[in-house]
Amino acid sequence: MSIPPIAAIRMVKYRDQFRLTPICFCRDVVALGRLKASLVGPGPESVFGALYDAVMGDEEIWVVGAWRLFENKDVEVQYYVTCDPETTEAEAQSEYLRVLDFLRLSREDLEAFAQCFKATQEDYDFIDNRFPKIQTPPNPDEAETKDLYDARLKALAGLQPKTVGLVAKILAAESDDARRALEWEAVQAYFAELAQYWSEEEVLAWQKANPLGSDWLCEFAKVRTGARRQLDPVNHELALNWLAKKYNMLTEAELADAIFAATGVRINAATVKKRRERLGLLSKRSPGPPPKSQ
Repeated sequence: MSIPPIAAIRMVKYRDQFRLTPICFCRDVVALGRLKASLVGPGPESVFGALYDAVMGDEEIWVVGAWRLFENKDVEVQYYVTCDPETTEAEAQSEYLRVLDFLRLSREDLEAFAQCFKATQEDYDFIDNRFPKIQTPPNPDEAETKDLYDARLKALAGLQPKTVGLVAKILAAESDDARRALEWEAVQAYFAELAQYWSEEEVLAWQKANPLGSDWLCEFAKVRTGARRQLDPVNHELALNWLAKKYNMLTEAELADAIFAATGVRINAATVKKRRERLGLLSKRSPGPPPKSQ
């Protein structure tokens, strides 16, 4: 496996979670050409391998390829579109333009398109990964969104405290030199603080393009052999959906029930109150019983 050079670590909001995410620079490459059908088929291990070979044989066919090209020249194949042996050059050109048009779609275009069929989680993951919603500090005057942003950082700090601290410093850095130095520290911190979650193959691949300095190697070893850190599901749910699910309008008892329904973790009203207060999330629910409906 190959891991490209990481340029930055940022908090990214996905459909059902938020997390610190490595950001790298790449560009899409689309090409049209003729290749032997056997070079781009599903392979003998696929259930479709024999059928593909029977239809395509070993003829030269038109192929549209889409790749991602990273800074270090690594290539990640996104997909191939194989044309029938009878496909003309003009038809292949049309297929090439169709792929090109698809890769030019915006996030809004893809989200609208996903409403036209029964989109899967994999479809939505594709959109999130192609157009990550990077979270940045909101306007200080926007109290609710600022509190939510800060709460998400606090929730993530339970798993990656040093990385979260460095990301905050990066966004506050006043010079490019200081920012670049902090970015590199954050990349190393991200890797070290998730030491228990990497496979041996991932450890080796990461360090080829993103080597650790001696201090972070020590941190990696300490985390690798220490108690396993996990993201607290209650804090994550509170910070994820405080406004989206209108948790800020619930009583503490209602909020405890809602958290149980979302996470399967049962906590009492007093505990959930302490949790949201530690995260800095303020309730807008007035004391007393709810107002009677008209």
